[in-house]
Parts: sequence; C-alpha cells; structure tokens
Amino acid sequence: MKIALFGSTFPNYTPKAEAQVVEVCEAVKQYPVELYLPDTFFYSLSHAAQDQIRPLCLLFDLLPPVDLALSVGGDGTFLRTAAAVGNLDIPVLGINTGRLGFLADVNFGDLKETLHEIFTGEYEIEERSLLEIAVDEEIFRALNEVAILKQDTASMLTIHTYINNDFLTSYQADGLVVATPTGSTAYSLSVGGPILVPSSPSIVLSPIAPHNLTSRPLVVQDDARIKLIIESRSNSFLVSLDGQSQVYHVRTGIEVQKADYTLKVVKRKKHTFYETLRDKLMWGVDVRKK
Repeated sequence: MKIALFGSTFPNYTPKAEAQVVEVCEAVKQYPVELYLPDTFFYSLSHAAQDQIRPLCLLFDLLPPVDLALSVGGDGTFLRTAAAVGNLDIPVLGINTGRLGFLADVNFGDLKETLHEIFTGEYEIEERSLLEIAVDEEIFRALNEVAILKQDTASMLTIHTYINNDFLTSYQADGLVVATPTGSTAYSLSVGGPILVPSSPSIVLSPIAPHNLTSRPLVVQDDARIKLIIESRSNSFLVSLDGQSQVYHVRTGIEVQKADYTLKVVKRKKHTFYETLRDKLMWGVDVRKK
C-alpha cells in the first residue's frame, strides 16, 4: 500500500505539532506501507523532526500514484490536501490535530485504532461534491465554497444572481457565499446559512450582511448553473476559493456549477455526520450541567 501524508507548511511548527507528525509517520510504518511526504512539507519541519522522519518516508514534488492521502492538521490542511489530490480519485483521511475539525474529523487520540480499521478494510468512503468556478477564461475548483467579497472597507457589493439563466435577485451585501453541502458547516454557516447533510444534492447561497433583511439563504439543486455579475464602487472585489483570495475587476464574469468529479473521503464505520454535529457543535449539551 502507498500512502501520501500531507501537513501544514506554516513556519514555526510547534514542538507538539511536530511530535504528532512524527507519531503519525511511525504509526503508519507499523504496516507494510510506502510512505510519501511532499518535500515542501518535509523541509518546513525542524531538523530534529526531519531526522526522525527521513528514514521512514520518500519525498516528492509531484504527487505519485498512491492508494490513500493522509491529512494531518485541521480543516485548512484537509482543503489543501483535497486540492493536491484533485481529480486523481485518491481517498483522503483527515487526522485532526487542529481545533474544530469537520473535515479532519478523526481525533488524534484515535489514530492507532483508525489505522487498524483502514488496514483491515473496516471503513467507508463518502463522495463529496465540489464546485467548479469559471472566472473569465480560468477554471478553479473548491470543496467548501466560493465567496464573493468586498475589499476591505469598500462599500457593499451589488451581486446580480442568475440560476440557470433565470434572474434570482440582486444581493446588496458585503458578499455572497456559494457552498457545497461539505462547505455548509464552514463560511456559509458563520453567516447564517443552513447545515446540509454531505450527501445532499444541493448548493446553498448565503448572503453576507445583506442590506435587505428579507434576503435569506437559499438552497438550490446541485445541477444548477449560477451566474454572478458584480457591481462595486471600488470597481473591484475579492473571489475567495476555500479561503484563498484574489482581486478581480467588476467586469469579470463568474459562473459556478458542480464539478464533474467528487472527492472520496474516508470515514470510520459507525461514525456518522450527526455524531460529528453533536461533537463539534455540542448539540444537546446543557451548559447548566457540570
């Protein structure tokens, strides 16, 4: 079996985080596995951590054919891992060493038990839809969302929105989040959007701080083609794809639709999305009880 391990490449990795990466590598190598690490990730670690990991792994610049991708970190790391995997049809397992962990939902303390389940075939695969975003002549993809945002302190945007060429509305707001069911627990949720079950064939549109209080989040079928035309007094706006932003001119056309491939996410058996909601959002917790 061949496994690629991805982690954050932020500078100043904490000793605890490095120790967790080393522990994951050592735990994986308890099995007959070829372990691969991106060279950028490997060289972001301290020399001490590199010395511990180097005998256990092979480095790569271009992702080789592997059977599984391990994401070690938080949801941001998982999103970058998903982008690296792209349409290669490689299942991704998220080991959570971050905070919330909706995507990287396997707790670090369950690492060894989870690896045992993986190598004995006791796991499930969930198919997660992605968004394909056409920005002029460029094509991008996002697992969570595409967000149209105003720049810094600029005045609000007017976002003319069409669904399958049928005019929906002109949002006057600080922005608009177009999210997959996976992304419904991310940025969309923070601006008041609904939570969607990951398998739901849906896309959600959630305005950010709308000027008109009757502008509410809307769920549409995932075969919808969404066209956005933006007006801004600053003549520019931000497009954020899973948190990575770029500035565009208001004449830029944007179209959003479901991508033609899915991301395969590895899930532990009997660990459901509803359990994740109870765990991560503390549904049903009574703070009066101690």
